[in-house]
Amino acid sequence: MPTFRMFVPKRHGRSLLHFRAPQITPQSVIHISATEASEVFDPPPISGQSFFGFIGNASITVQNVSPGNGVVDFIVFVDFASPLNVVTDITIMDPPEQIIMGT
Repeated sequence: MPTFRMFVPKRHGRSLLHFRAPQITPQSVIHISATEASEVFDPPPISGQSFFGFIGNASITVQNVSPGNGVVDFIVFVDFASPLNVVTDITIMDPPEQIIMGT
């Protein structure tokens, strides 16, 4: 169950994002979280990561997660007056154990 962290700079309103990984299939279950992110630090204070996530004053949501062959497309919506940096954590899980048709 791999998780990838993706930094997305200066987002405002609705942003269509794409993440590519060969293990993603149309049947994959993908969980994505998002939060506000700091500016990029040089040199990085944490080994390999030059930013950090935090809870700011903006509402940031993930919407319409859609896995395909080697890619997941999703919307990040930043409800704030100005563009913000965002960090997402993308976890790729196994396909569902069972498919149930709702009514």
